[in-house]
Amino acid sequence: MPQSLLTSQQDAADISTLDTLPMMVLKGIAGQQGDAVPVMRSELSGAAGGAAIVGLGNIVGSILKFGSNYLLQVGFGAALYGLYSICFSMVQLTASLCNLGLSDTVIRYTAIYQRKRQIHSLAGLLMFCTCIAGLMGLLGGLCIFRFSTLVAILKHEPRLAPLLQLMAPLVPLLCLQSVWLGSLQGLKLFKWRALAERIIAPVILLALIVLFFWLRPGLFAVACAVMLSTLAGAGTCGYLLYRSVTISQRRRRSYEIQEWMSFAVFNFLTSVTEVLLESIDTLLLVVFVVTDIQIGHYNAAVKISDFIAMPLFSLNTMFAPTIAELHSQGEMRRLAMMYQIVNKWTILLSLPIFCIASLFAQPLLLLSGRSFLAAWPLLVISAVGSMINAGTGSVGYVLLMTGHQKISFINSLLSVLLNIVLGILLIPHYGAMGTAIGTTMTLLIINIIRYIQVRKLLHFQPYNWHILKPLGAGLFSVLFTGSLLFVCVHCNLLIHLLLIPVFMFSYVGCLFLFKSSPDDAIVLDAFRQKFLYRKA
Repeated sequence: MPQSLLTSQQDAADISTLDTLPMMVLKGIAGQQGDAVPVMRSELSGAAGGAAIVGLGNIVGSILKFGSNYLLQVGFGAALYGLYSICFSMVQLTASLCNLGLSDTVIRYTAIYQRKRQIHSLAGLLMFCTCIAGLMGLLGGLCIFRFSTLVAILKHEPRLAPLLQLMAPLVPLLCLQSVWLGSLQGLKLFKWRALAERIIAPVILLALIVLFFWLRPGLFAVACAVMLSTLAGAGTCGYLLYRSVTISQRRRRSYEIQEWMSFAVFNFLTSVTEVLLESIDTLLLVVFVVTDIQIGHYNAAVKISDFIAMPLFSLNTMFAPTIAELHSQGEMRRLAMMYQIVNKWTILLSLPIFCIASLFAQPLLLLSGRSFLAAWPLLVISAVGSMINAGTGSVGYVLLMTGHQKISFINSLLSVLLNIVLGILLIPHYGAMGTAIGTTMTLLIINIIRYIQVRKLLHFQPYNWHILKPLGAGLFSVLFTGSLLFVCVHCNLLIHLLLIPVFMFSYVGCLFLFKSSPDDAIVLDAFRQKFLYRKA
């Protein structure tokens, strides 16, 4: 890896010869359509496969996190797992609020400043956002520590107070980590982001949980494991950013605070929407005094449905800085093409995960023990919400990275209010199921609104007729595998789980029968070049 990504002209010349996956796809499409190949030079660190590796990193990280949650569910049972989920949700919510929208701010402006080689502005941006995130994180952690006793009294659960106090230092760590991860993403150092966020921290967490369960600890030991793994992830992220972007201390820094904060303020709720949707539902269950068992059921279902959003997260990580670059250069036609491709591949990759989560809800939950079997309706409803979010693709990031942060702010505010109102109306009557229904309805309404806004403001069409191929493959595979599942309804758990690869073979086989479009061929070829034909 070059010692200096930003100050060495020779390094910049060498790195500019490497293309990210989005740029390879754009070049291929441009060539097919008779356009000149767009000049899309960007400074990257590491091998040519950096952009594609983010998907693999997310898969590995999600599996590791699922393994940690599985051990917690099996080791604690539904009640104690629900108590742990309450504390972690509160910490995540506080950290997302204290972040002030700076994570997406650094993604957008880091990509723009790097592209325009505005070194002084980039140096000032990283320093300013790191300091603000650290200070706000400390304030949030102190608030968690100070009001932990009040939360325990409201919940009538005395174990909450010491557990929240122990997890309070997570808040500044998460705030700093989000800014540093955003900086790596904006610089398109995708593999370093994946390494810090999706490999190192989950591996350490899983290892510590295994160790602590072997020593027969309780909730507080697990909280320490979460703390240590987060510290390792944040420290690795900061170190990799420092190694990748070495800016001389004597070099003058330029601070465009007014522009950054105007973007960050309107981006504030946008940047925390997903965390709020994941945290407020659990907190509403706490407010309405839903039992710890129901909270444990709900969070177990959500952890599985989160896999559906994994392709969207992976592609957004790669796509977000590209949106900012293309928009800043006025390349709207190429941005529209890239947007359509990303949406199609998000649906193609998310749809089989959704079908598996819905069809095999009971067998998947039985893996955690019979106490979680009753959560299967929650899993189905949560999976529908996750698929709705994945099906509309990168609408949120497209609005945000093209400078429509005010509209993104309104969307996020509406999303939070809808989630709260629906929770208040439904939870007293339906418990945890009311939360699942409310969250799914919120995702449906908000994503429809975002879709309309993208069409009206940017004139982008995210879908074409090729989207019918994965939909047809999914429908046939569901009918085929569902029939087998019905026939084997009285078989043991292992037989049911073995039908999952049957579904996947059926889905992939149908896609091959339907044949790939030219755009699909370009994407597949780009992946092959990244993984199989890497340049020396």
